[in-house]
Amino acid sequence: MCGIGGIWDSRGIAKPAPLLCIFGDALAHRGPDGEGFLAVPADRGTPQLCRSRNGIEALGPLHGVLVHRRLSIIDLATGDQPMSLGDGRIWIVFNGEIYNYPDLKRELSDGREPPFATTSDTEVILRVYHRWGIEGFRRLNGIFAFALYDFTRRRVILARDPVGVKPLYWTNSKRRLAFASEIRPLLQAGLADRTVSPERLAQFLFYRFVPAPGTLWRNIHKVMPGHALCFNTDGELTADVDFAAPASQPAPMEPRADDLAKALVDAIQRQMLSDVPVGAFLSGGLDSSLVATAMSARTPGTSTFAIGFSGEHNGETELGAAAAAAAILGTQHHGIESPWQTYFNRLPWAVAQVEEPLAHPGMLLQADLSEFARRDVKVVLTGQGADEPLGGYPRHHAMRVLPLAAAALGGLARGRVLDYLMKGRELVSRIRRVLAARPGLERAAAAFSPLSPQDAGALARGCGESAGPDVIYGGIAPWWNRAAGLDEISRVLYVDVRTSLPDDLLLVADKMSMAHGLEARVPFLDLDYLALVESIPGRSRVRLWGNRKRVQHAIGRRVLPAALSRRIATSSSPWRRKHGFDVPVAEWFRGTLQDRLSEFLTGAKSLLPDYVDRDRLRVAVQTYLAGSGSGYRQPLAFLVLEMWLRSNVAEMELDAVGPAAFATFGS
Repeated sequence: MCGIGGIWDSRGIAKPAPLLCIFGDALAHRGPDGEGFLAVPADRGTPQLCRSRNGIEALGPLHGVLVHRRLSIIDLATGDQPMSLGDGRIWIVFNGEIYNYPDLKRELSDGREPPFATTSDTEVILRVYHRWGIEGFRRLNGIFAFALYDFTRRRVILARDPVGVKPLYWTNSKRRLAFASEIRPLLQAGLADRTVSPERLAQFLFYRFVPAPGTLWRNIHKVMPGHALCFNTDGELTADVDFAAPASQPAPMEPRADDLAKALVDAIQRQMLSDVPVGAFLSGGLDSSLVATAMSARTPGTSTFAIGFSGEHNGETELGAAAAAAAILGTQHHGIESPWQTYFNRLPWAVAQVEEPLAHPGMLLQADLSEFARRDVKVVLTGQGADEPLGGYPRHHAMRVLPLAAAALGGLARGRVLDYLMKGRELVSRIRRVLAARPGLERAAAAFSPLSPQDAGALARGCGESAGPDVIYGGIAPWWNRAAGLDEISRVLYVDVRTSLPDDLLLVADKMSMAHGLEARVPFLDLDYLALVESIPGRSRVRLWGNRKRVQHAIGRRVLPAALSRRIATSSSPWRRKHGFDVPVAEWFRGTLQDRLSEFLTGAKSLLPDYVDRDRLRVAVQTYLAGSGSGYRQPLAFLVLEMWLRSNVAEMELDAVGPAAFATFGS
């Protein structure tokens, strides 16, 4: 893993050294092992490579630059970047890992080109592009975000892996292109304005994340997963190439559990590829136990890491389950407790680090666990991404069951009885929204939120109720349309994997792990395994009854040690329910923080009313605190948004981002 960035300016970069230092410093946590720069002179001639910032002060005006911060994992000796083919025609800065690069290297070592100069996966990407062009990116099985400078064609290409595990942001204006692994350098260098987009704010209020290609900033965008953006060296976007494989069609015969188990084990062990030690996050739940089991089969004594809250705020934590699973597997296990009493006070740091407002309460636990694991390893495998392709969440089951209920109810689904349900809690509100929605894109969006698109548009100042539907449906329409031809459940799961994962859960995991220089890999999203899973018809992935994790349990019975499989499958056991990164937000909001929450969100010092309709905001907060209305996630979205506005728009110091009254929380 690394941090990458770059600038191309048709007017020239008169003083490149300060910009390069801003980018290098802002991305240092992503790549603490080294840095490198590529300088393209103002006359657009031969680029100059700088392996450190010592030489950048002497650089004259430039036309373009590439920046790389390295976390050394593969090819420690010769894998430095920026990297070029031997003739200097193509340059790359790359963040990620290509798991099938040994196979690709063998295919490309056919005598048609000079021998490989390194043992890195980075050089393989260069060779893939040189041999097959952008379409060759489809051959890459990995997690990646990279920028290619094609000196011969005078173009810059930004590419992102098909599931969007690695983020890549860009902005262009006034014939200038700038891009980076994170938003921070773009803002700190003054390359993008701090202007909030009302339409993207409406999307956040609805989805609780902003779907790619958007961010909350009006002129900062994300590269879509599986896309390559081509720019000329004047910063103008010339092509947007969708290079990902087509959506998997249903297989003539459903994959057997034995085949799925083998494919998963292969994916896990393939992703252990590294020249440095690799560990695993272990919660004791099914998904992380599958990862740890496959890793231990290849490397006995694999290091595993778990976290839980100290104290007894919610009874049994996952620390005990993780330790017991580790004992069965024989891993070198490490557990750490996080002080829940001070958890909330540290939330502003996490909001600032993630850079996008996400109503994700477990982000600090991921940061603490990453910091803890980084003491022993540079790479961890996680169980993230197991549930979305296989319909493991209640909303997926609801999408299978509720349309049948809507058909049975007939016109009642849009009648007064269901209108009354809007007075209920979030779960009931979401049920009502799915029941009332029309089949297709509208119903797929309804599963994400208790709000209607009109409500979201009305909440966001400058967007408006009438604009709401187009804005909200537009957030997921590209993926819905890309999955045309699949059954409705398969399309819903396809959308989920490529929106709520990369734009929410995976984004948090990337930012929290990379904040501590730790690479987090996600074998459940390995492209070969994912294609096999997505070939299963939706009706088989999401059944009308029974265990939501039916497929995972079938895999578990074939992979896990019998003792561990029995523990996880036993309904009376606490192992049945994976705690994940549970945080007692509802307890805080209706307990210690209740009297302070409303003032923070709607009081005189709040920034939210400048962006969110004040009356609707006040009603939502008061309704929640009164014990009815939507669940805690909607108030949490408001809370995180307020912190984000203070940190990013008002540029307040972190101690001013959280409410001053919270400083004594837990005391």
